[in-house]
Amino acid sequence: MPDIWHALFANVALISIALLAWELVSDLFSSPDTRWRSLALGAVMGAGSVASMMMASEVMPGVIFDLRTSLVAAAALFGGLPAALLSAGLALAYRISIGGIGLPAGAASIIMAYAVGLMAHRLTSHRSLVYSDVLIFALVVPVCTLLGFLFLPQGLLMRMISEAGLPIFILSFAATLLISFALYRDARQRELTRRNLIYRSMVDELPDCLNVKDTEGRFLAANPPTARLMRAGSVGDLIGRTDFDFYPGPLAASFRQDEAGVLASGEARRFDQRALMPDGSDGWLSTLKAPLRDEAGRVIGIISHNRDVTEEKRNQEIKNAFISTVSHELRTPLTSIRGSLGLVSAGVAGTLPPKAENLIRIAHTNSERLVRLINDILDMEKIESGKMMFDMQRHALRPIVEQAIETANNYMPDRRIRIVLVDDAPGSVVDADADRMHQVVTNLLSNAIKFSPPAGIVQLRLAYIDHHVEIAVSDQGAGIPLAFRDRIFGKFEQADSSSTREKGGTGLGLSITKALVQHMSGAIGFETADGAGTTFKVTLPLAADDPPLRSASRDTREPTRILICEDDAETASIIAKLLASDGYGTDLAPDFSSAQSLLRDRTYAAIALDIDLAGDSGVRLFNEVRNSHHNGNIPVIVLSAAPDEARKSLNGAAVGIIDWLAKPVDPERLHASVQKIVAAPSHHRPRILHVEDDRDVLEVMAAGLGSDVVMTFAHNLAEARAQLAAQSFELVILDIGLPDGSGLDLLGELDDATPVIIFSASDLDGVLARKVKSVMTKTKRSEIDVARSVRAILAGRS
Repeated sequence: MPDIWHALFANVALISIALLAWELVSDLFSSPDTRWRSLALGAVMGAGSVASMMMASEVMPGVIFDLRTSLVAAAALFGGLPAALLSAGLALAYRISIGGIGLPAGAASIIMAYAVGLMAHRLTSHRSLVYSDVLIFALVVPVCTLLGFLFLPQGLLMRMISEAGLPIFILSFAATLLISFALYRDARQRELTRRNLIYRSMVDELPDCLNVKDTEGRFLAANPPTARLMRAGSVGDLIGRTDFDFYPGPLAASFRQDEAGVLASGEARRFDQRALMPDGSDGWLSTLKAPLRDEAGRVIGIISHNRDVTEEKRNQEIKNAFISTVSHELRTPLTSIRGSLGLVSAGVAGTLPPKAENLIRIAHTNSERLVRLINDILDMEKIESGKMMFDMQRHALRPIVEQAIETANNYMPDRRIRIVLVDDAPGSVVDADADRMHQVVTNLLSNAIKFSPPAGIVQLRLAYIDHHVEIAVSDQGAGIPLAFRDRIFGKFEQADSSSTREKGGTGLGLSITKALVQHMSGAIGFETADGAGTTFKVTLPLAADDPPLRSASRDTREPTRILICEDDAETASIIAKLLASDGYGTDLAPDFSSAQSLLRDRTYAAIALDIDLAGDSGVRLFNEVRNSHHNGNIPVIVLSAAPDEARKSLNGAAVGIIDWLAKPVDPERLHASVQKIVAAPSHHRPRILHVEDDRDVLEVMAAGLGSDVVMTFAHNLAEARAQLAAQSFELVILDIGLPDGSGLDLLGELDDATPVIIFSASDLDGVLARKVKSVMTKTKRSEIDVARSVRAILAGRS
């Protein structure tokens, strides 16, 4: 049937005319109201369907073949329900008017095309149409026409399929593909035009300046505010010209230098820069410059965004000047007020009645608080204006820390907070401003004191981290709320505004601290947990020619450490300096509970003990040490203002005391006393870590090993890791089943030189690491067996 091919090809030509008609009509519908546009598409596609049927030749009376289904389905897909109803309605109406034996099949194909088009429209309404969608759609629509053949009389069905099926499928597919791709491209083009119109409106209407330049600094595009800023007649007057055509040479050169930096780095930069304003006055622009790249990723220009911040700068300067003037004016009277109240509180004016004494104390405390507030405001103003000076010199860190501790001890004394110094970085030297470093440590200590419970302990620890020294300040507070952690270093930030009234402070301290640390090439961070306190950590680079005395890695032996138990900060500092000059590490414990905590967690070669520590605490601490499995044989150097009286206070129990030193301490005698301890070989006891969650097993094991070894206990993996990080051990006894995981996880974290005995309730098969010297199963082997194995291993290492 060559006539069918001719008729269908003519229909394809008609579709091209319909598409051209749609392109002309669609330009009339620029309104955002899509309903009229949809109706217009339905009318054009419906008219095309009618024309298609009019051009078709009858195969027999009432049977015609055309491409109406392609037009109806495309109208539904791209125009939605209004277009589908109108196009399908026109096509049905005309087909009904023709009538004949093929009417049921023709009407059915139109309805099926209508349904397929609407279904495709619904499926793609919530996402962008892609080419694969169009291809699948073009394959489905011809099937609708062929399915319509099922409504032909039975005798005619097979004849029509054999004679007209192939041309109808091929040309219907081609026609649907042509229509769909044309309408798809038209829709994309219109969407692109709409977006460009929105973007252009945004760019033109924004008061900020936006422009694009090539790599030579010539303007490629700009918005009207840019033209007004540069005093150009219009945007067109900017194109192809540079800043040198509008600004004085030095100012244009500074702009070009900023652009060259962005082009060289390939990264966006944000900064404030001086500018010449349209009225000829000097002003400021907040500028963002970003590289413009082509499809290959090469930088081909600069995108700039400029915002006039002249008024903001002036307001900031006025605010800073006001704060500075008021704060300085307040300082003079406050100095007199604070000093006078301090003298009265100290009793210079005589003894006060209890009520008056309490009122004076309240006034003095709040005058101190006001002084701190003013100092914080002034410091923040200096930092923001860039006027804070830093005298960077080489300083030993320990003396700065000790001075800060002495200062912090006077902060909120009614809370009775004790500060414990743990120095794992003896002799560390940093390049810093001593006064600013003192301020940093004092801020962290006062913050920790403020949020610690009454009579709590604040620990300050110095440690080597690679080529840096870390200052860690830990409190025993409630921790930092999760919602506040991202804002902790912000200005005027408080986790709870009520804490400002309850505990004092402005919320400036940590912001100032961070700025000071960063100016000294350091970094600050924190670790916290709800109900478990907070640790702030400041990391500073060591002085260039001052390598750490020891590495932070576990395979390096620690320096000999001595615990100083002394409640007088000045005396403790002097003793620490004397010992540090001889290369000894020291920790400071100002009271009984602090010393208990340190002795429980750390190992010391000796204790320098003030026997008069807080009343009878010195004697009580000495007796507790002697009765301890962990530190029973540790040497003690007794410090006392009256050594003879101190001997009597111990009442004959002075076992293991190396020397009795009178205050003030004689440096040479102190040195000699320590040398006795270090030189005595009998005082070395192997250190053993026993990781076990059963306390009874721990006690039996300690008793079985006796006092010849130093036992350290860990009840879970977390405690074990903390102990391994704090000190080294000659041997590890390891249980496998622990509350927070498997003890085997520790094997990969131990040095190869550290032998391990596994003592567990679990039977272990397979090959363990070489460091495991023995595997013993509980109930099968006893603690005595383990003790024998320990002695054998230690004897083999000696």
